[in-house]
Amino acid sequence: GRRGKPAEKVAEEACRQFVEYHRSGACLEGHLADQLILPLALASGPSAFTTCRITQHLLTNVWVVEQFLDVRFEVEGEEGEAGRVKIG
Repeated sequence: GRRGKPAEKVAEEACRQFVEYHRSGACLEGHLADQLILPLALASGPSAFTTCRITQHLLTNVWVVEQFLDVRFEVEGEEGEAGRVKIG
């Protein structure tokens, strides 16, 4: 939440995000997906995961990691929608 935001509003937003994630059938929630880009880039071997939401932050993290490391990611899906991320 945030200062001044009613607890009911915080709960409503949290529940909405959970339902979106749960209904998508994806392996990862959108906020976690962008945090795994660097560890997967450093791991040996191919990796892939599904996410309930491709975010601009995920796409930015992919771009930044590709600038520094000799890796290429494949992002399937559109921003704001469920998708799949592959490396290797």
